[in-house]
Amino acid sequence: MPPYKPYCSTKEMIPETNSYQQLSKLQKVLLKQNIPFTSYRLPLETEIITLVQHQSLPEKLHSMRDIDKSIGFVVSPFNESVDHGSFLLKPDCVFFSNEIDDIYIQKLSDNNNFVELKKGINSTQSTSSDEFISNVNKAVEAMNAGEFHKVVLSKVRLEQLAVGFQPEVFFLKLCEKYPQAMVYLLQLPELGCWMGATPEPLLVVEAETVKTVSLAGTQIATGATVDSYLWAEKELEEQGIVTDFVENTLQSLDITNYSKTGPMNYQAANLIHLKTAFEFPQAELKNSFSDLLKALHPTPSVGGLPKTEARNFILANERHDRSYYTGFLGPININKKIDIFVNLRCLKLFDKQFVLYSGAGITASSVAENEWTETDNKMLTMMNVMNS
Repeated sequence: MPPYKPYCSTKEMIPETNSYQQLSKLQKVLLKQNIPFTSYRLPLETEIITLVQHQSLPEKLHSMRDIDKSIGFVVSPFNESVDHGSFLLKPDCVFFSNEIDDIYIQKLSDNNNFVELKKGINSTQSTSSDEFISNVNKAVEAMNAGEFHKVVLSKVRLEQLAVGFQPEVFFLKLCEKYPQAMVYLLQLPELGCWMGATPEPLLVVEAETVKTVSLAGTQIATGATVDSYLWAEKELEEQGIVTDFVENTLQSLDITNYSKTGPMNYQAANLIHLKTAFEFPQAELKNSFSDLLKALHPTPSVGGLPKTEARNFILANERHDRSYYTGFLGPININKKIDIFVNLRCLKLFDKQFVLYSGAGITASSVAENEWTETDNKMLTMMNVMNS
């Protein structure tokens, strides 16, 4: 494990009542000055950590192995391409929410527009119900013909930002509303500005233990106890496909000393999912967590199975660009932890608009209209807060 990066702050801790005000002040300066940064809050934690890279540009990764000994925040797309690569933000400063010093805020505010962001004008158009339903029906036909077993199809929705929208305020609302999600605000030159509250860990390494999950199946939460929700055959099949994939991936890397718990009901925001948890000793990774990361991504919960055939179907039939939606992101070796999450329940910000993303797992028993409703329900995770 590489040595931990020192903080930028030298002041005593700021009282909790003022810490969020300082955080918002810092984020506002970073956003205005186009400085690469991310603020994130991990599930079931209260601490918000902000990583700032103001002395150089984030590193474009040529291999996932580049991150094995790194410190920072990794972002990777659904599908690597000329337009969308993987990046590592290497922080010059690590801020905790109760240790943000006015001296550094002023220093960053004097930075005269660090770099142009790919933010500007949005060219994405909302996915119509006809297009989405047609894609689902084509996928079902392909599965019945034996081309693949499962595929995840997505859609996008273009919305207008409210006058006076403040990303830093929206970020804190997401943190308050969704304590079980990894909530983030991210700004990188090649990506623009993204925000999300994702429920799905891809790979977590902490205290010599590695954790991953299979997450599939979705129904709207109605207020009943989490354990009381029952599942149809389609959702059970979908969960089984993802769970088998994760287990087979572990075994293909000679990781056999693992425990498996589930499937169990799991609530994330306004939705209930099926989850199976996997855990094993870090020593099983043989010092390369990037090999497992590469083998897992994209899991059948965001791509499909077999991976290549499902990805090819997605790229051939989805008119929109997924970009970093259903990719992965998260901090590496911050606080002696690795927390990589699938980029779900997210949006991309533009000057006066934002683009929402959501998807649904399609199997041979899928009903297209039901899948459209499921994707609408997933978009409510962000829209409920946007409209609050």
